[in-house]
Amino acid sequence: MPEFQSADGLTLFYEDTGAGAPILFVHEFGGDYRSWYQQVPVLSQSFRCITYSARGFHPSAVPEDRAQYGQAQSTGDVLALMDHLGLEAAHLVGTSMGSFTSLDFALTHSDRVLSVTLVGNSSGPRDDAERTHYREKWVGHEIALREARGGAGAVAVLEDDPAYQSFQNNDPESWAIYTDNLRGQSATGAVHVLSTLHWNRRSLFDDKARLQAFNRPVLLVTGDDDYYLVGETNAFLQDLLPDATWHRFTETGHLVNIERAAEFNHLLAKFVGMVK
Repeated sequence: MPEFQSADGLTLFYEDTGAGAPILFVHEFGGDYRSWYQQVPVLSQSFRCITYSARGFHPSAVPEDRAQYGQAQSTGDVLALMDHLGLEAAHLVGTSMGSFTSLDFALTHSDRVLSVTLVGNSSGPRDDAERTHYREKWVGHEIALREARGGAGAVAVLEDDPAYQSFQNNDPESWAIYTDNLRGQSATGAVHVLSTLHWNRRSLFDDKARLQAFNRPVLLVTGDDDYYLVGETNAFLQDLLPDATWHRFTETGHLVNIERAAEFNHLLAKFVGMVK
């Protein structure tokens, strides 16, 4: 099983498929390295596709110490994987939680980035009122369900989430695969990620200077049925980033790369192929 070591000594799992320009995929909170199962077989015919499971997500390490989780650690794990593979730079592709990590890495290590693709990216709470609502109504609620019901609680959250309704209705087969994977997620890892990385998420609206200075190509990808803040965030990013393109999918929710896999793969291959 291919593994690499994080800066703080954790063993994390990755897969490396294909050859060509490297694309490093960073998964969402509800997924793991398998979230990209509809991308890798297609895109690895032309590109080197690298996927991994973040700390707290099987088959990577699930540390018991909550101090080993957070945005800084997640961003650092991207750097550790690139260093392990000897990559001077790569195209980053992230979705949801992974899009925030991808952008944080890109802003911190711009010399290691060829391009960035952000799927379903949200800014995080923009003020005290949004932060309170975010922590109480979403993070706190999901922590309670994970602690009480484990993976079944995780599935229950998404089943009632408006941003996942189109996925359930339009592709029940893929939805079944996704939720089966989600049920097997570590409850301990999920709670620790929720209690740190999500609980303390900063707002991109407070990061204007670094965003304006970032000069790599950025592809913004959203579904029109996603959370309202996703649309607002991507409008903000398109206006602020020097080289950003925004592609919106109609009648699509949060997980565009799974819901609209064929169209997304075509879009991503074209975008990455154009970057010199």
